Amino acid sequence: MIRRLIAYAIDWYIMSFFMNVILVISYYFSQGKLVAGFVSIEFFEPSLQILLLMILSIFFILYTCVFPLIWNGQTLGKKIVKIKTYSFRKLSMLSLLIRNFIGMILIEGCFNPLSNYIRMVIMEFVGRNTVEHLVTISMIIGLLSLVCMVVTKKKRMLHDIISNTYVNMV
Repeated sequence: MIRRLIAYAIDWYIMSFFMNVILVISYYFSQGKLVAGFVSIEFFEPSLQILLLMILSIFFILYTCVFPLIWNGQTLGKKIVKIKTYSFRKLSMLSLLIRNFIGMILIEGCFNPLSNYIRMVIMEFVGRNTVEHLVTISMIIGLLSLVCMVVTKKKRMLHDIISNTYVNMV
């Protein structure tokens, strides 16, 4: 479990860094100003927010789905701590999309930078109160997923269970 947490922290930092680089570059091209810090997706017009959200989602899918297909079930964080995602069938793009995008982003949704950007964009259209409820629900589901990892024999989180994947040492 500790290795998995460390891998996730590494991957979270990498994804956050590169997603912010995408937003900094986009801000420069849209506003003509170079920013040397965090750029919120809220700084952009709603139509541009949606486009940027698609770009950030593509980056997320590349990092969490395509790289593990190429790297035998590993992201950079998992490579460093020597763990991998696997399935008893061949690991597929579909199972990784279900695991990472549907499970981690849409269902659990509280421990990933992309989830935060999605909520910021949704807030433009439905308001803060609705998004606050979504955050509460995702926190509950995320904590339930952590409990699953602690209490299940194979240490599986909800996103592992719905995608029929496992995480183990290499």
